[in-house]
Amino acid sequence: MENIVVIGGGLMGTSATWKLAERGAKVTLIERQEEDYLHGSSFGTARISRSLGPKKDVFSYAHNITVKEVGNIIAFLNAENPKEKHAVEDIYTTSPVSYLFHRNQYDTIDSFRFKKQKKDFNRASQSSAFRKFGMTIPVNTILVRERKEYSGTLNPTELLKKLRLGIAKKGGEIKYGHEVAGLVKKDGGFEISILNTKTKKTNALKAKKVIVAAGPYTVSILKDFAPYFNRVITPKKIAISYLKIKDERYSQLTETEKNTIHNAFPFFSQIGKEYFAVISKPEKNTSPVFKAGGHQKRRNIHDLDKVWTDEPRKKELKWIRKQFRKHFKMLEIYLSKKDIEEVKSYYCVYSDTRSKNPLITPIFSKSGSLDRNILVIGGMSGVGAKGCLCYGSLCADLMLGKEGKPNKMYRKLLNVFSNPSVNLYTRRAKRGRLF
Repeated sequence: MENIVVIGGGLMGTSATWKLAERGAKVTLIERQEEDYLHGSSFGTARISRSLGPKKDVFSYAHNITVKEVGNIIAFLNAENPKEKHAVEDIYTTSPVSYLFHRNQYDTIDSFRFKKQKKDFNRASQSSAFRKFGMTIPVNTILVRERKEYSGTLNPTELLKKLRLGIAKKGGEIKYGHEVAGLVKKDGGFEISILNTKTKKTNALKAKKVIVAAGPYTVSILKDFAPYFNRVITPKKIAISYLKIKDERYSQLTETEKNTIHNAFPFFSQIGKEYFAVISKPEKNTSPVFKAGGHQKRRNIHDLDKVWTDEPRKKELKWIRKQFRKHFKMLEIYLSKKDIEEVKSYYCVYSDTRSKNPLITPIFSKSGSLDRNILVIGGMSGVGAKGCLCYGSLCADLMLGKEGKPNKMYRKLLNVFSNPSVNLYTRRAKRGRLF
């Protein structure tokens, strides 16, 4: 019998596996994809990494802890094999992060001003934005720019590689190309049916404890153990487009304009559908590749297995291109529709929760009892990457029974993410009925 099995090898599951292996636990990670990660919420080379937030903000805390944990795994890998050179900069690219707010959101902006953070950002109204940041922003908006080490972008692909390497060196096991077909409570532990995607053979794996970090597949995995989860987590899809400026137009830009572009990404609008854009792939002599989308332009999913290969609708891609051109217009770089080249587009899947908070929590079985031997990490909804190792540490603490940390922010993290009575909506509606 395995001691702990983690289901799902994205950033959340791999981070939890690493933290468990680091603490000496016997852990096995099950991942439905092969070693080359081809799709999923953790696919790609760029996510916005940002620390800015109100005082005692749990997401800022998660980002800062993750930066520290990345430093720890880098130090471990370098100590294990000094010939292999690993660096934090392999994962983080430090660059200014720009946020666009409506002036009605001024209270939010003002909450960023506290002693430890006030030197990390600057803000500008429409009248001062060009003088301060070289941008012409719309009427009634405020631009905030964060400048802090390791705020900018995070490379999920590189981080996954290093976490997997660390897991292997700590004696953990990763089963690639295995899909979980069923999960039931049996003989005081758990029995997991896993399907080998190559041979199509199904085997049973027994475990004392289980962590489910399967993203949008969490609901189907828990359909027998906790069937109510289809009301807790709802997968949604958003269109992502990779764009670049055509070479002919890019060659016409001055060096000042090119530098302005690099300083203006990542960009995250806090207005409306929350357009965002990052530089996914820098290039030396040609236009960088930009990744863009709308954080709140979410749609329902009819077939979860097909969504990874579905093409986004033309209407969605048109909206992204329109916002992309508007962003460059703020930089006083005017692009026509013909100046933009689409590299590729696809759907990314987010997991929404009813509580609107991520879950890192033990769950109730269908009989209504709380089982602390099974945890769910889910509902990150686009905010998971920047805090993944913090969430992995919290998950490892809950699994190994090491929750007694005196830090106030840690206790707040537990209260927000690890409260099953609140996050799972478990109040009985009728006598004898849990949900």
